Amino acid sequence: MRLTVLRRNIAVATAVAVGAVVVPVTIAWSTSPGSSVAVTWNAPNVAAAPDTPRVAAAPTASRAAAPRDHHDRDSDIQPYPTPPRAYDFGETLAKLEGDLLEIAFFAQMIPHHQAGVEMSRLHLRRGVDPQIRTHSENIIAFQGFQIGQFTRWLRDWYGLTPRQAVQRLPREARREIEDLDEELAMMVAELRSVPAGRRFDIEFARMMIPHHLWGIMEFLEPEARAVHPELRVASATGIVAQQAQVADLRTWLSGRPGGRDGHDGRDGHDGHDGRDGRDGRDGH
Repeated sequence: MRLTVLRRNIAVATAVAVGAVVVPVTIAWSTSPGSSVAVTWNAPNVAAAPDTPRVAAAPTASRAAAPRDHHDRDSDIQPYPTPPRAYDFGETLAKLEGDLLEIAFFAQMIPHHQAGVEMSRLHLRRGVDPQIRTHSENIIAFQGFQIGQFTRWLRDWYGLTPRQAVQRLPREARREIEDLDEELAMMVAELRSVPAGRRFDIEFARMMIPHHLWGIMEFLEPEARAVHPELRVASATGIVAQQAQVADLRTWLSGRPGGRDGHDGRDGHDGHDGRDGRDGRDGH
């Protein structure tokens, strides 16, 4: 039922279960680029995960989305689809219990977050839109923090590295993780092929939306059923943070008329914006 609902719609306003208590949550983003932001829980007795990092704030999506003429509505740019294998792995997690659930989650979420950080660092070198660049900074801060947190928990709780964790899993889960790792590698490679400039901002947003939705699916089961309460809270926080970014990135894309042909998507940049080498290939 959880995945069926998710396939239809992942709501931005959500109720997140923290332990056994369902708590409505919101995300507050400051409009000042130099300020800090954190998940805001609108229930007074619930604390966020310990040591959750505070990250730079993005301008709100409503301020970023420029008004569009009627003819622009048909040229809205859509995100890429979420990989079907991500749904399969979400269903696999729903079948696992106890230690195996946590180990399987760590085995895939750690490389998933690593790819998100890699894509975001690439965007900081090639992207030009201030709002999307701030999203990249947020992803690097938050997902980088969770990579360290999950790697440490996997080691402390189970004595495993992420690679060793995969070998502990049932054959179906191992096969799905291998397929998803290939999907992540292809996603990063495709993003690397995009020239620097405004077109890179657009393609980054189109890829990061399904990347976040994929992550949300994997967070659902540990958020509800993880053995360790720390992981339940971290999963709830991950769901909220990624839902907020999906909503913001979708709104930003809806304000981008065209952008997929050569002249309309570069905003005056043709891959020679001086950020990362003359040919827009990130200096490599």
